[in-house]
Amino acid sequence: MPFGFPAYTEQTVRFRGSARKELARAALDALDDLGWRPLKDGPDRIRASVPNGFSGIVMTWGANFFVEIDDEELFIRSEGAIAIAWMDLGQHSQNIRKFLDRLEDFLEDE
Repeated sequence: MPFGFPAYTEQTVRFRGSARKELARAALDALDDLGWRPLKDGPDRIRASVPNGFSGIVMTWGANFFVEIDDEELFIRSEGAIAIAWMDLGQHSQNIRKFLDRLEDFLEDE
């Protein structure tokens, strides 16, 4: 969603053959490696804070990042850290891509 209060992007990704525990460990490791300060928000949910950054030449306010874990599946959401961050300049899609790239690296290592 390019506009909203706050703006967000969501994606569901399947990982055939990956158990919930394996996905949870890889997700925590990927978020920690990115420096996004992951916190367990329940048995099957991880919350993280994406720091301020740049999308092109525009500074972004950072984001709240959520990962919900199921067997062979992750539901991922990146949303503006503050309600007035109503316009997504591609940073939320970029956050999800960065996370998935790191997650796949950790899954390959296991």
